[in-house]
Amino acid sequence: MALRFPSAGALSERLALATRADAPLLLLAADEAPPVRLAVAANPHAPRLADAILARDPVAEIRARLARKLAVHAAELAGMGWARLRRLAEDSAPQVRHAVADTLTDLPDAPHDLVLALARDPEPGVSEPLIRLSRVLTEPDLIELVRRPPVAEARQSVARRLNLTERVARAILQTGDTAAMAALRRNPTARLPRE
Repeated sequence: MALRFPSAGALSERLALATRADAPLLLLAADEAPPVRLAVAANPHAPRLADAILARDPVAEIRARLARKLAVHAAELAGMGWARLRRLAEDSAPQVRHAVADTLTDLPDAPHDLVLALARDPEPGVSEPLIRLSRVLTEPDLIELVRRPPVAEARQSVARRLNLTERVARAILQTGDTAAMAALRRNPTARLPRE
């Protein structure tokens, strides 16, 4: 359990401080009030140590908010941001992993191994956005997700991808998964094999 500091000042004052760049954000990251810690998690000026403290916060919503902030600022944070995101991607709370996956979906420079790990997540809400939308996933990744799906819905997510290649479509058809084949048939951008 993380050390929490007792309230010093009114909650409204601490909340206002938590949004500022010149505030004692490290101390506020250990505040006893979850709304204050949530505000620090959203603050792009929070020091790395504050983010590290919040990455272990017992409140999943705070960890999820931190994951969103780190994913959005990962390019600026270089290796340190990706390292924290990797830790959050292994969080036991699905909403935290979903926050990481959701923000990585649109990042073409996201680390391949991190995207692939989340695409293999057993929680469909975590894996689905990445499988369907991430440009980081390669054709071999998609074929592997079809052949060894983390959940049954993964094949359908692959079948819904835009501009699906003929090789991936063929892999879906070879599974005999009727739901995935129906999703593939409804995908107007998929290149279906001639046979």
